[in-house]
Amino acid sequence: MVKISLIPGIKQTQGISLTPQLIQSIKLYELNNLELENYLANEILENPFLENKDDDYEENLGPNEDTIVEGKSSESDLEVEISQSENPLDDYSNIYDEGSSISSNELTNIIEETIAYKKSINESLIEQVDLSFSNHINRIIAYFLIENLEADGYFKSNISEFSVNLDIPEDRIRKVLMKLKTFQPVGIFSETLNECLYRQLKSMNLMNDSMKYLLKNLKELADGNISKLAKICQVNETEILNMVKKIRRCSPKPINDLDANISSIGEPDIIVKKNLSEWAVELNENTLPRILVNTGYWEELARKKMSEDDKKYLAERYASGKWLLKAVEQRAATILRVSKEIIKRQNDFLEKGLAHMKPMLLKDIAKELDLHESTISRITNSKEISTPRGVFQLKFFFSKAIVGIDGGEDISSNVVKNKIKNLIDKEGDKPLSDSKLVSLLKASGINLARRTVTKYRVNMRIPPSFERKKIKNLNI
Repeated sequence: MVKISLIPGIKQTQGISLTPQLIQSIKLYELNNLELENYLANEILENPFLENKDDDYEENLGPNEDTIVEGKSSESDLEVEISQSENPLDDYSNIYDEGSSISSNELTNIIEETIAYKKSINESLIEQVDLSFSNHINRIIAYFLIENLEADGYFKSNISEFSVNLDIPEDRIRKVLMKLKTFQPVGIFSETLNECLYRQLKSMNLMNDSMKYLLKNLKELADGNISKLAKICQVNETEILNMVKKIRRCSPKPINDLDANISSIGEPDIIVKKNLSEWAVELNENTLPRILVNTGYWEELARKKMSEDDKKYLAERYASGKWLLKAVEQRAATILRVSKEIIKRQNDFLEKGLAHMKPMLLKDIAKELDLHESTISRITNSKEISTPRGVFQLKFFFSKAIVGIDGGEDISSNVVKNKIKNLIDKEGDKPLSDSKLVSLLKASGINLARRTVTKYRVNMRIPPSFERKKIKNLNI
């Protein structure tokens, strides 16, 4: 019998209520700058007191408009001051007093104490479920299927058994599953390798009839039967080799613990530049929204006669806008603090390259900045930083320590992965086995178990030695 725990929940610290305002503040930490811009655009549509102003508007700001402009500022420059005025609506404007009157540090402490878990792929999927399923039963089915997802992102459970255990028709469960297969990351909930590759290739517009035939004959591909595959797919051998190259761009697993040094498609959230002998860390003002609370409009409405319900609604919107400004300010200051500490610790990487990256864990930054580890995780999982050595996700700078031989200095696991990749890149016609890689690493002062080398190789999407040999024989 399958253990059923359908409804996902958030663990709350005793004595602290997880209010909508705190949930909103926590959500802002998870967003990158472009996502924040979209989020605030929606908030502006729903809140009559929120406005989005461009750079030219700053010089025209009146004294009755509360504003925050995020950019190169330091933490102390990001304070928001809300002007107070007496009007009939003031009696209603304390709706969010518990939050809007607290300091930035107090806000951070509440968030830290309230949320003590790390965002996972399951939580990302649950967020997508909440946006995609309006029917309560279908949503519960989706939660259940997520709980039974394999660690690598494949779905291998028996739907017939679920149908019996849940007392829900099998076709309904299957329909929910098909919807889940459209979620991110691409290939999630695939039931076979064929399906996983198919969904990834389709998302890249690389799927056609010939590719479908090739995916149905992966065994022939593994055996290197190129001429046979050419006949099956009705193309020439050169085209088969090109198709194989396209397949190699895919991940064999929907969920893969890959290196995080992915170049940014858009603009980064943080910028690092060399300033004389020091590294300067700035928030990217090009991607940071400029928003304000229109206090003048609030005061204008206060002089008008209106119903009690209207007064309460407007007070809620105004207080909500002030809270949002405080949360955006706190987000900016925290991202800046975390980024500065990361760069401070990884100075050698910026100066000398990847071989000099230091081991660093989330808890190291959390302890230094007196923040919760979950906050560091939220910030680093979604933000990108531009450096003279390239654009990286912030999480790229975190890696476990590999103990050096004979009391040698600990080494970052990212450095070790890079060494493994370099050894394989230079292996020539005789691919190196994982055991041989262990020996070569040991000779250079790095002592790793073979299973660890295998794990790192797989995480970098590098096939085993026998597969690399077949690929070399095919001149791919």
